[in-house]
Amino acid sequence: MKKHENLTWDDIKAMYAEVAEMQKETSLQMKETDKQFKESERRFKETERILNEKFTRMEKAIENTNKQIGGISRSNGEFCEEYFINSFKENPTFMGEKYERVVDYLKPEPVVINDEYDLVLRNGSTVVLIEMKYKANIEDVGKMFSKLHSYRANYPMFKDYKAYLALASFRFPAKVRKRADEEGVVLIEQRGDKIEVISKNVKTW
Repeated sequence: MKKHENLTWDDIKAMYAEVAEMQKETSLQMKETDKQFKESERRFKETERILNEKFTRMEKAIENTNKQIGGISRSNGEFCEEYFINSFKENPTFMGEKYERVVDYLKPEPVVINDEYDLVLRNGSTVVLIEMKYKANIEDVGKMFSKLHSYRANYPMFKDYKAYLALASFRFPAKVRKRADEEGVVLIEQRGDKIEVISKNVKTW
């Protein structure tokens, strides 16, 4: 490289030209980088928009599916309840006893323990508490004892009545049948065009 004092005007012009070319290249590179950045940003936003649209559609699909499943569950449950209620109202007999009172969806007033009873049969000495499930599960068996406790608290005039605890359902899995037999809870099932008690071990309280 020439010393400063040995530079000619042509050398200086060449240096400026070189610097200008480097600045030009740098400027072009920056513009290209900026262009690439903006393109990446555009693609990111487009991808984000597409994902948001898909997520929204998925949420709506899940919501609709849940509504449909809920509707089916409610329809099955309502049909089950209507079937057993109508059966007992047409023939108010249970375990060989006749019942004068058949009350569905009983809610106590005044309330001592907040509860509701799907179906209650009663005569002069016996009360039958029946819970109705489209498909009974093992937890339903245990809940019958809390139903008995709340019923006697809410209706103390019947606390000395003999009481049956019963589950009515269109389907009882094997583990539910086993637990009910162990606890003495009565199982009532649809058999053809009528209802039948299918329990082997029946207790009263």
